[in-house]
Amino acid sequence: MSIPELVLVINFPVFLGWGFKQLRIFREEEIGTIRKFVVKVSVPFIIFKNLYTANVQDISQLLPASIAFVVITFFYAMTVFSLRKFISPDKKVSNSFCLATFMGNYGYLGWGVLYHFYGDSGFTRAVFFTVFFWPVFLLSGLILISLIAGQKFDRTFFKTIGKALAGNALIPIIVVITALFMNYRGITIPLWLSSSIDSFAAITIPAILFSVGLSFSLFMNRKYLKAVFAGTVIRLGFGMIFGMIAVMFISIFYDPDPITKKVVLLESVMPSAAISPFFADFIDSEKEVISGILTFSTITSLFTLPLWFTLIEKWSLF
Repeated sequence: MSIPELVLVINFPVFLGWGFKQLRIFREEEIGTIRKFVVKVSVPFIIFKNLYTANVQDISQLLPASIAFVVITFFYAMTVFSLRKFISPDKKVSNSFCLATFMGNYGYLGWGVLYHFYGDSGFTRAVFFTVFFWPVFLLSGLILISLIAGQKFDRTFFKTIGKALAGNALIPIIVVITALFMNYRGITIPLWLSSSIDSFAAITIPAILFSVGLSFSLFMNRKYLKAVFAGTVIRLGFGMIFGMIAVMFISIFYDPDPITKKVVLLESVMPSAAISPFFADFIDSEKEVISGILTFSTITSLFTLPLWFTLIEKWSLF
């Protein structure tokens, strides 16, 4: 498939979702339900299918891929913390810039894009890359807020963090462990169950991209343009530097294969994470800025990601 065709394949469900939103076919609460179905129901099936049928040798890429994620997160967090005062004198705006820029959409959008670019092997490594997403996201977000605002966290905050971990990280981690164990042990599953898993898995990637389009919000106050532009450029451009550093770092201790290196590089330039607003309630923030960075970085990434893909393939560095 050519690059223009890949762009169309990725963009079609996204803009279809945006079109449905403009036609008001789905109410806001229904959009949330669709997203919840994809995350809670459909995604675990495609994770299981992919890892259960993956080449056992691919499992060796789990540690280098997941460590690369931690390295990239560290550099993003430190970068937004260092630049926050240059973005805006308004603390709400600068705080929002930090929250929306430090963590990328590695799993939700990343899985869909990397599946189209590198097939099942790319998807497998993208899952490895994000296996510790929620624990790292919550811990790094907690540290970032503490550095920015000197916030003291009470029992209620940690209770919220615990619920977030249980509600979002528990099921994917259980599915990953179960699928890898069954794969390694050669445990077979009944044909009817395998077919059912395949059916749910087949709808996951289009559903992910469709729901991304449903989340777009294109209108915002002009005074927030600088923060939105800065967040978008850092996520989609400068992130490649962090990706290269991560690849060099994991190559010192492990032997990442070419697909893992390419996945790490592309994950490093994913747009803002859809769950960026999670910490907005724990620090003074401007939700319109967070929404703006999320929307514009995502829309722009639908064109920059194929460009990065093309450059990575032409560089032939890995």
